[in-house]
Amino acid sequence: MRILNSTTLHGWSAGSWYAIEMMRGLRTAGHEIHFLVPEGRTASAAREEGFILHEGPDLRRVPIMSARGVLKRLKALRNEINPDVVIAHNGSDHTWWGLLSAGTGKADVPPLVRLRAHDPRPPASHPAARWISRFRTTAFIVASESQRRAHVARLRPQPGSLFRIPPGFESASWQDGPDGARIRDACGAESDTLVVTSIARFAPQKDHDTFFASADLVARGLRDENIHFLVAGYPAELDGGHIRGIAARYPVLEGRWTLFEERLADGRELVRSADIGVVHSRASEAICRVAFEYMVSGVPVVAAKTGTLPEVIVDGRSGLLVDAGDAEAMAGAITRLIMSSGLRSRLTSEARDRVVSVFDHARAVKRFESRLQMISDGPAGNAE
Repeated sequence: MRILNSTTLHGWSAGSWYAIEMMRGLRTAGHEIHFLVPEGRTASAAREEGFILHEGPDLRRVPIMSARGVLKRLKALRNEINPDVVIAHNGSDHTWWGLLSAGTGKADVPPLVRLRAHDPRPPASHPAARWISRFRTTAFIVASESQRRAHVARLRPQPGSLFRIPPGFESASWQDGPDGARIRDACGAESDTLVVTSIARFAPQKDHDTFFASADLVARGLRDENIHFLVAGYPAELDGGHIRGIAARYPVLEGRWTLFEERLADGRELVRSADIGVVHSRASEAICRVAFEYMVSGVPVVAAKTGTLPEVIVDGRSGLLVDAGDAEAMAGAITRLIMSSGLRSRLTSEARDRVVSVFDHARAVKRFESRLQMISDGPAGNAE
């Protein structure tokens, strides 16, 4: 197959990672991969993988007066590539490619697939979005059961056009690489120190307030335990100064926490510095790549019940789940892990097994390939 990916996901999101990883698997299987993407992290990653990148309009920002010209450029690009299938990774991509197919016979255009992997929010219910979804979209592929239910409720897609393919994580790629010694040294953490780690971009939906409130409760409750809190991330809607401002509300944390702002090309070093990983988002987490990274690295996870996390983590078996925004519950779960090495060991063992058995990368790519092949050959088939 010749596959054209249209994505305005240009940054460091899990959706960008998902797009690159799934296409890498399909290219390995012998398919030709093309990308229309604005310059940024996704474009750089696609270029490094050897995908074919194309210049074209930035579909994030199109003045209404330029609509005709944009559609003309997209049509020319489609004719140049002659794809077997077009995948739209974001709402703006989906809208423009859906509009392009309006007024043309279905035999004249490749099938349009809307891939929804980056955003846990319900899809738009605007009448135009529903029309494009029902009459100009061949199939939807979503990454989670919560997304599938939201699509059924909001868009009422045509029967046999909606498929759920959970993300795949290539566990083998995390077997080698650097350990976390350098980062632990930067924290002043000794060998017997338990490092409790937050890895998240600095944004309101990541809810660092709850993480620090829970850290304060843990630190006050376990004053004699050798614990250090590590917060790692990069500026997004918020910056490092904002994170320091939150921490300043809790004097007991002084000297017991570190802000790590270095942006690493290899995340294994950061994840492996942790003894306990915390995912504290109040929203977001459509895929939650860091949860997979903790799980395959032998780091027990405390996570908020948000987005796809309750589907990734089985509470009490492969991690501990708490209500989003509940600092006391989060502190309690962290404390349980600090005080029980046996619990930490049991959770990490089952977490690794779950990633391998349920979220295997090769299996996810194979399912994705099978669906795209079926879609490009004709009817979308039976929904899952």
